[in-house]
Amino acid sequence: MGFLTPVLLGGIALIALPIALHLVMRRQPQKLEFPALQFVRKRRAANRRRFNLRHLLLLALRCALIAGLAVALARPTIKGSGLRGKEGAPLAVALVIDNSVRMQYVFQNQTRQQKAKEMAQWLVDQLPEDAQVAVVDRSRAATGFVVDLGTAESRVRNLAVENNPRPLENAVHEAIRLVAEQEDHRQEVFLFSDLSVESLDEAALEAIQMAMAEAPDVRLYLVDVGVEEVSNRALQPLELSGSVLRPGQPLRVEVPAEITGLAEAPLVEIYLQGADGKPIKRGQQILEVSAEGSGRAVFELGDLPIGTHQGLVKFSATDALEADNARYFTVEVRPTAKVLLLGERKSDALFLREALSPSLIANRADVRFQCVTETVAKAASIDLEGYDAVCLLDPPPLSEGLWQSLTEYVEHGGGVGVFLGHRARLSNFNGEAAQRLLPGRLLRKSRHATYLRPQQLDHPVLTGLRNYAEQIPWQLYPVLQYWEFGDWTGDAYVVARFADNKAALIERPVGRGRVVTFATAVSDRLEIENREPWNLLPTGPEPWPFVALSNQLVGYLAQSESEPLDFYAGETVSLRLAPRHQISSFVLHQPNGESLRRSLPPGEDTIQISTTQQLGNYRVASGGESRLLDRGFSVNVSPAMSQLTRVAPEVLAEALQSEQVKLASSLDDVERYVDIGRTGQGLFSWAIMLVAIVWGAEHLLGNRFYREAS
Repeated sequence: MGFLTPVLLGGIALIALPIALHLVMRRQPQKLEFPALQFVRKRRAANRRRFNLRHLLLLALRCALIAGLAVALARPTIKGSGLRGKEGAPLAVALVIDNSVRMQYVFQNQTRQQKAKEMAQWLVDQLPEDAQVAVVDRSRAATGFVVDLGTAESRVRNLAVENNPRPLENAVHEAIRLVAEQEDHRQEVFLFSDLSVESLDEAALEAIQMAMAEAPDVRLYLVDVGVEEVSNRALQPLELSGSVLRPGQPLRVEVPAEITGLAEAPLVEIYLQGADGKPIKRGQQILEVSAEGSGRAVFELGDLPIGTHQGLVKFSATDALEADNARYFTVEVRPTAKVLLLGERKSDALFLREALSPSLIANRADVRFQCVTETVAKAASIDLEGYDAVCLLDPPPLSEGLWQSLTEYVEHGGGVGVFLGHRARLSNFNGEAAQRLLPGRLLRKSRHATYLRPQQLDHPVLTGLRNYAEQIPWQLYPVLQYWEFGDWTGDAYVVARFADNKAALIERPVGRGRVVTFATAVSDRLEIENREPWNLLPTGPEPWPFVALSNQLVGYLAQSESEPLDFYAGETVSLRLAPRHQISSFVLHQPNGESLRRSLPPGEDTIQISTTQQLGNYRVASGGESRLLDRGFSVNVSPAMSQLTRVAPEVLAEALQSEQVKLASSLDDVERYVDIGRTGQGLFSWAIMLVAIVWGAEHLLGNRFYREAS
């Protein structure tokens, strides 16, 4: 036990007063003259014993009254477990405020973040001047103890929304580490959160529990600023028919949504940004909501000219969480990629041409590639710069001049695909001119039957197969012959392998372009005179894997494949530049209207942008009025920020089983816990009640005693 004002315990010395009064006011014996003196003497002895007992009892009550009053005024307390013997030590306090997008939920005309800041500011006002205070949030900026309480209050007041928050447990761990380093201080951490499952899942709670176990002197207060019953409409990530379209190809936009706690069907609108930068409404739909709260709207936009197009989909009316009421998107309409197919005979290009540009498709606007077939013999007279990609199909030995032309084409940003077959010769393909493009020296022809078996599908050549990886029966398309390579040249690397672990697809960057070599041919028919085909990839049963792989591969070479233009806040954006986009600087136009000028190193073919904290549509431009470069991308909030489900109290209690952790839902709870944690449980009310009881007993006994005595 301890006392808030131990100096008042000196009042116990006042016990001397009733003792002195008792000694002074002792009654003197009276002389009584009666005939029966023997009887009087006996009665006198009995009365004396009874009076002495009453006097002593009354004296004890009066002494207890004074001592009890002194003890009560000294404010006795039972010490809290959080002090750990640091009575009188200064405070080290860390305030952790969840400033994620989800904390913008409005309830009673106040966002959750505003409520958290209000409670945190109140708490700062209660701290003594010598307290050390740190304000920690979910941004990635390093923090520490502030200079004074005024700085702490200012930091709380100016706390901004974080669209790309770090895990909440990381912020809590940082706060615990900060206060735990102050070993001679009382250590307290206050977490202001809506207690959502997104931020305090099982892994997060386990991490917080471990951090608390490593810092036994720290007390953690979970201050609940959330709302028990929530209602929200949230748009989920948009599903586009493609981020890159061809002229005449319509844009299909599917809009999934999740509705919580609202019964009416919302109205969804779609806008496209006009030439003047202002949004133009292109359609609207009533979103039909299922019993489970999910809905979907579908829009189709046609007649998009060549160029970059940006827009947004939003609810016509806002709700309590406005950040997830809109989704931004960016698409590009590019000219049809022009691909040159070279073979010893034009018929060598049959399978690849039909895979890229099927002759059965009447509407040529739906075709991604414009294929031009020519023989190797005439290739020297062709201007390669007019093509987005060049494919060599089972090429024979090439002249040094053609190898040199292909090398210069790739160095300036072009893409070349080499499909090796039976016409390749070691003497020519291992020569100096060919080795400037090929990934390595040819060793031998392998006649060991195998099949294509890609292991990882994260390369752009293979990403289109990712959704069908387990359904592709590669064994039905055996590879009967292929070329084996020696050591790789330069920075060449394997994209995919055969089932026997030999290299199948190999990429080699050259200058600003790229070369992809396929170790087997794709031009052999099923039946060939005097030899067997190298594989059955294009001639096997329903060869749709060959069609998908060909489109991905040639699209990658032509740099016309769909690339992501939709990102989450905080992600690094990569925009690949076409060969014609040889720029040294560009301007980044941000959603808030501000523009940033950035430089690009010489020879760099990719723009990297990491300043993506704002939500909305971004534009990248270069060349002024000529618009040499005009591209864009969109940044949206992560769908996890729309998860408003709260952690059940029993889950919190089970996960954080410690006397160091307390849950508070109001300022009164915080104040009570803080008083108990810093000063202990107060016993003043109980002490003053006992004083009152003693006083009453003394009063009753004294009145009776003196009445009888008189």
